[in-house]
Amino acid sequence: MGCVHSTEEGSSKRKSLKSRASRISVAIKIGSGIRKSRVHSTSKKIVCIFGGPKSGKGEVIEELVESFGVKVVCAESLIVASLSKKLGNIGNKNGEGKPDTATLLTHLRSNPGTVTLDWVLDLIKTEILKYPDSVHVIDLLPNSKVIFRDQSLFKNAAELLQKFEEACPVAFAMHLYIDKENLNRQLDTAKHLSTPEGCMAPGGISDEADLEVTKKRHAFFEEALMPVRNYFKESDRLIEVDVSSMSKEKIWFKVVRMFASFNMSERQNNNLIVIFVKDPETVRALIECQIRLIRVADIVDEPNSDYGLLLECLAFQISELGCPNICYVVDVTDSTLGSPDTMIEPMKCLIYELKEPAKLSSHLNKYQNQIMEDMESPESRNWDDNEFYGFKAPNNLTLLFSQDFDSKSAEVIATTYCSMEK
Repeated sequence: MGCVHSTEEGSSKRKSLKSRASRISVAIKIGSGIRKSRVHSTSKKIVCIFGGPKSGKGEVIEELVESFGVKVVCAESLIVASLSKKLGNIGNKNGEGKPDTATLLTHLRSNPGTVTLDWVLDLIKTEILKYPDSVHVIDLLPNSKVIFRDQSLFKNAAELLQKFEEACPVAFAMHLYIDKENLNRQLDTAKHLSTPEGCMAPGGISDEADLEVTKKRHAFFEEALMPVRNYFKESDRLIEVDVSSMSKEKIWFKVVRMFASFNMSERQNNNLIVIFVKDPETVRALIECQIRLIRVADIVDEPNSDYGLLLECLAFQISELGCPNICYVVDVTDSTLGSPDTMIEPMKCLIYELKEPAKLSSHLNKYQNQIMEDMESPESRNWDDNEFYGFKAPNNLTLLFSQDFDSKSAEVIATTYCSMEK
């Protein structure tokens, strides 16, 4: 029974094929005070996120925006914007407009104590209350060394955060961390792969010096972060994500599933679209608009295996990502999915074929259309030139196929894939 062979050999092969997709060495510790019911009942869905050098914090935040439509409140951006207004055109070379970044940093060096945590939290609160019903991710700790090294920023952290939460309750905080042992090991490895002796890295410093700077920055960040981290840990609202693997994909697998389980999304109309494509030009046009690419030959060890096994691995990969409003383009080249056995009869499942081929834009919801419009450039305007065969399934799942698939192959893939969806 089921969508693939249930023999011992088939089971062993499935396990082998899944191995690459399931090797996720990103550990997450979730505080016992974080409950789905708490997150769901929180009137203002607010999350704090922090991570030091090499943690991939910026990439994680960008992915959360793209996949869940959250609003990002960046403390550093608010600090710079507010100081720019205060300082006016002081130090500006043209005597007009806002001061440049160098002027701001010079001012902060000369005036320690300018940036305080209560002031920063007030800026953040004002920004959140502009959109009180939205999901907010707070990038709380600035990246700028000049701002970050000001000890006034962390004074009385627990007391000030507690006061902040009276107006803006935080569901949980997420700390992207690299333990010291792993950081040293990775930096030592990078040292052996550095530029030849006598050469300089960009910026005119040696690779060895650059690695030492990274170590020092990391140590300083973790020490400075301690009061904020402890505040959330004491109330068991801290999620700690070990990002030592340095793999963006692996880190994202874990973070997105966690966010999805807490229902931290601005998007209520889920619309998962999976596009099966053979032609490299079509693939290129779609990924230029930031549609996520899954290359079948990259997620399995044996891309020429039975197509049912490949589809099981694909379904597993997409379920791991867990994004509710995402388009995936599946490149089937160099795999059995490029030419499945059309003699096999389609499986029986709850799915229907769309009557006529249609452009991708006709299948997108308003959130996805907005993303595509925002990403559109002169080089990527041909993303909607092609028409696709389509199949619709429950849970707002749409499967599309480029027209170089014959209709029988598309139906076999669609029904087999949908029978694996849970």
